[in-house]
Amino acid sequence: MTRLPHRLSVLLLPLIALVGIGCTKPPDAPLPVRSVRTLLAAASKTESEHVYAGEVRPRYESNLSFRVSGKIQRRLVNVGDKVKTGDLLLQLDVKDLALSEAASQATVQAQQARFAVEKADFERYGKLAATGYISKTEYDRQKTHFQAAKAELESVKAQARVSGNQTTYAALRADADGTITAIEAETGQVVTAGQTVVKVAKAGEMEVAADVPEQGVRQLKAGMAMEVSLWTKGSQRFPASLRELALSADPATRTYPIRVHVSNPPADMKLGMSASVIVPSGDLATVFRIPLAAIVQRQGVAGVWMFDADTGTVKFKVVKIVGVADNDALVGEGISSGERIVTAGAMLLHEGQQVKLMSADQPAG
Repeated sequence: MTRLPHRLSVLLLPLIALVGIGCTKPPDAPLPVRSVRTLLAAASKTESEHVYAGEVRPRYESNLSFRVSGKIQRRLVNVGDKVKTGDLLLQLDVKDLALSEAASQATVQAQQARFAVEKADFERYGKLAATGYISKTEYDRQKTHFQAAKAELESVKAQARVSGNQTTYAALRADADGTITAIEAETGQVVTAGQTVVKVAKAGEMEVAADVPEQGVRQLKAGMAMEVSLWTKGSQRFPASLRELALSADPATRTYPIRVHVSNPPADMKLGMSASVIVPSGDLATVFRIPLAAIVQRQGVAGVWMFDADTGTVKFKVVKIVGVADNDALVGEGISSGERIVTAGAMLLHEGQQVKLMSADQPAG
C-alpha cells in the first residue's frame, strides 16, 4: 500500500477534526424552574358511595301495535306529541279488510235465508206430527236440520263480527293520556300484527332507570334510600328510593337494570334527561380530598406530582381515584399523610424538574 504524501496528510487532519466537531450532539437545555402551589395531604373519613349513570324514564310506557297486518296509510303523530285516550295515531289501508267484512255479511244473509226455510219446515213438521200424519222419526230429523241451520247462522254471525272488528283494528289509537316517545314505522310500510310501531309514555310519575354491575347488586334492597342528581342541576341531589331491581342480568351487558323513584322531582325534570343514581355503601372510607387540577394523566394513568423538599424537585406518583365531590377528587390509594402535592401548575411539569413554592401549604382533608 502506498503511503499518502506527508503534505496531503497535514491538510486532511484539520478537516477531519472539523467533521468530528460538527457531529457532536449539543447538550440538552436544562428545564426551567417553575413556580407551583402545593398542599399537605391529610386523610379524612367519608362515607363511600357508588354512582351509576341513568336516564329519566316514565314509570309506565306502552308499546303499541296493530292487531292486524297491513300497510300503513297515514301517520298522524310525531315524537314528543301529547295525546289523549282514544286519539288516532296511525291508520292502515282497510281495502282488503273491508272486502273481507263485506264477504262475511253476505255469508250471514245467505245463512239467514237458509235458516228461514229450515224454520218454516220445522214448524210445518211439528203440526203434522201433532196430527199423526208423519212419524216421530221424520219430525226429529227435521228438528235436527233446524238446529244445525240455527247453529251455522250463529257461527257466520260471529265470523262477521270478527271481520268487523278487524276493520276497526286498522286504526291504532292511544290507550292512555301521555307523550309519544318513539315511532318505529312510517307511512307505506307493511307491518305485522303485534309489531311495535309507537311507544307512548303514560302521563304521571317519572323515575330514573340505571344499570348496576354484578359487584354492586348485593347491597341493593327494594325501598332503600339513595339519591338522584340531574346533569342539568350540577351537584344538586334529590332524595330517592329503589323501586325495582331486576332478578336477572341483561344478557348483553351483564348488568342489572334498576328503577329509582324520585320523591320530590324538580319541575323541569323531563323524559330522556341524563341523571346519576348515587348509592351509599354505608362504610366509612379513608380518602384524601385534593383539587381536580392536581390530577394529571401520563400514558393513560392518573397520578399527582409529589414535591421532594430535600431536592426541590417533583416526582410523578400513581393514585387511585374512588370518587368526586364538588371540585375535589377523592383519592383512596397512592397518597400518604404529610406528603406535599402540587395543586397548581401540575400540567406543565416533568419528572425530576426543579420547582419553586408559591404559597404556604394547605392541608388536603
